[in-house]
Amino acid sequence: MKHKINKNSPANEAIILLQRSNEKGLSIIFKNYHPGLIYFATQYLKDSQAAEDVVAESFLKIWQRRQDFESLPAIKAFLYTTVRNACINLLKQSNRYAACHEEIRYLAEKSEELYAEHKMIKAELLNKIWQDIELLPEVRRNIFKMIYIDGLNTFEIANALHISVDTVRVQKARALNALRAISKQKP
Repeated sequence: MKHKINKNSPANEAIILLQRSNEKGLSIIFKNYHPGLIYFATQYLKDSQAAEDVVAESFLKIWQRRQDFESLPAIKAFLYTTVRNACINLLKQSNRYAACHEEIRYLAEKSEELYAEHKMIKAELLNKIWQDIELLPEVRRNIFKMIYIDGLNTFEIANALHISVDTVRVQKARALNALRAISKQKP
């Protein structure tokens, strides 16, 4: 049984546009969920390009099944499940299967669902602060992303950007202070 969509809700505008085969609806959904899904897939695959491919395929599936969705929570659940399953399948098919086999077995033994839920929560948190990160000045934003998203250490960043280690540390501290200030301003 389909539920009636509240057309006045801005959150449901994307659903209405999507069901009408308007690509703007998919664009809104993409903007809201893409960063978190990339992070989520990268946690599985440890390969940003493969993660990008998996996420792109999940949005293609949303478009192909656009008439099946009645709410953003349904789309979100579909996206995360599709990405998780695609990542697991890719790991099984790749040459890295042997290296990842132990991790997959461990996750299965320790409840795959708890692991996935933890990563989803972390991805959602990243999604919420992603907009705040984008407000940072370019150098701070890049250093912040290199540390907290790419997992690089201070020395690697200094070498990559051809700046001193002290500059990296100062910019990291300033980025964190700016993000704290931004978060305190929000309700």
